[in-house]
Amino acid sequence: DKAVAFNGDVYGGKKLMVEVAGQHRSRAQSGKGKPGPGAKPAGCTSVVVKCLSYNAIEADLFKAFAKCGSGPSNVKILTDWDSGKSKGMAFVDFADEKAVDQAIKLIGTEIKGRPISMDYAKPRKQ
Repeated sequence: DKAVAFNGDVYGGKKLMVEVAGQHRSRAQSGKGKPGPGAKPAGCTSVVVKCLSYNAIEADLFKAFAKCGSGPSNVKILTDWDSGKSKGMAFVDFADEKAVDQAIKLIGTEIKGRPISMDYAKPRKQ
């Protein structure tokens, strides 16, 4: 509490900002990243899976999303160009938008021991 008394004082030409941890009033308390998926693009039939375990393989994603519509039509795990190791992200394609809506509800599902995050993938230009 004694340190908080220095809040607003000038020291070495700089104004100090001292407060009790976790009690900052002017910043959002959301933490790192966005709170959830962004707006769904029109005609969206793919999701981007983030925070994917580096040990996950395409078969794990096919299994995790099997009940979303008729299941994924394609899965692509992004890999490092040189090492070939997973980057912890994947694109999962579906036959229709309803399957994508079902898939987004699986945010937080654990795949290979790690909860996933997702967002809608922007439609690819043909």
